[in-house]
Amino acid sequence: MNNVMFAWIRKEFTDSYRNGRMIIFLIVCLGFGLMNPIVAKLTPKLIELVQDQMTELGMIYDPPEVTALTSWEQYVKNIWMPLLVFVLMFGNIFTKEYGAHTLTPMVTKGLKKTTVLWGKSILLLLLWTVGFGLYFGVTLVYTEFYWGTAPALMGRIWDMTAMFYLYSVFILALLVLFSVLWSEYSAVLVSMVAILGLEMVFGMIPKVAKVIPARLSSPGLLLKKGFEDRYEYALRDFAVPLAVTLAAVVALFVLSVIRMKRRSVD
Repeated sequence: MNNVMFAWIRKEFTDSYRNGRMIIFLIVCLGFGLMNPIVAKLTPKLIELVQDQMTELGMIYDPPEVTALTSWEQYVKNIWMPLLVFVLMFGNIFTKEYGAHTLTPMVTKGLKKTTVLWGKSILLLLLWTVGFGLYFGVTLVYTEFYWGTAPALMGRIWDMTAMFYLYSVFILALLVLFSVLWSEYSAVLVSMVAILGLEMVFGMIPKVAKVIPARLSSPGLLLKKGFEDRYEYALRDFAVPLAVTLAAVVALFVLSVIRMKRRSVD
């Protein structure tokens, strides 16, 4: 990484810190990370509080046994939330520059457009990695503190976390491409929603659903049990969508570079 690239990334990092978005995002990740074990821990107690009222209504419901799996199932339920917040908060990292015309004087003075692209992309990846790591790490620490996770289950937790992380990088690559294609933040968000909608449509076609990146967006499948209480899926069952997603990430960044070289920053 050359000095110009490093200086640009530092500038982007400083901007994100000063405008508060970075801190807010990390707090959100921390909050959702804490929520997973806390909700798991409190659910039986909340059920006990309303047990009398439920009995009067003729409803008998025993509080479920809470284990590490309960916390990790909550982790899977909330895993999309940090990513959605991230896209909403940082989706304008390119378009705000176009609107304010702040890139024009820097590009005319010699700053390469590809440096702008890679600097912002690296910042997005670093911020997301730290935030997602915080979300996972907090859940892990408190789950281990309260229950402890069996080694076999922990292996699956690592697998599904890595699987979803690769999918999140695919989402970031889409965000970068649309940010290079369009000058309006709203257009970027609409494009992102359109892609997610297409994924849902193609996900209804069984043969297609097994190979597209969206397959990785449901990491809870690795916790699904079938016959004789055995796990129904293993990471190897996702080899094709993993390879397709990785190839798509590379292709999206290549397209972003090509487009960035040709577009005007005015």
